[in-house]
Amino acid sequence: MKGPEVSLKHLQRALTMELTTVNTYLYQERQLDDWGIDRLAARMTEEIGEEREHATAFLTRLLFLEGEADVQTLDKIEPPKSVRHIFETQQKMELEAREYYDKAARECQEAGDLGTFELFMRILKDEEEHIDFVEEQFDLMEMIGDQLYIARQVSSVDEGAESVP
Repeated sequence: MKGPEVSLKHLQRALTMELTTVNTYLYQERQLDDWGIDRLAARMTEEIGEEREHATAFLTRLLFLEGEADVQTLDKIEPPKSVRHIFETQQKMELEAREYYDKAARECQEAGDLGTFELFMRILKDEEEHIDFVEEQFDLMEMIGDQLYIARQVSSVDEGAESVP
């Protein structure tokens, strides 16, 4: 079943965005692990899985609508410089996704493609939850300071603190 061109265009862009996000989060997760910030790295592993599911859903729908998928093109990926920079990058990506998926959903609905509309709306909800998570991390960093926030994300630091009388 050949889908409307607008749907194919939006699905391809969404696929590129999600594949970029998977790779960005993978880079961030590995960097966090290398820095020894293992708890936050583990949380990032969960996010990678969710973003991979999004990419799979967009790819599946694109192929169902007989579109040709480009899985090689990615947007630019910035190397992580700090924990705060990681969250700034994620916030920027998630806000861009929310805005784009909202627009894409409306245009797919107008084209009569309710299946793609529903897919964008479902994933839009996930993006909003991740935006909320990132905003929560910024709030925590603001309340307790970046250094204490990071220390709480390192299991060996936290274990040491618990064993001190």
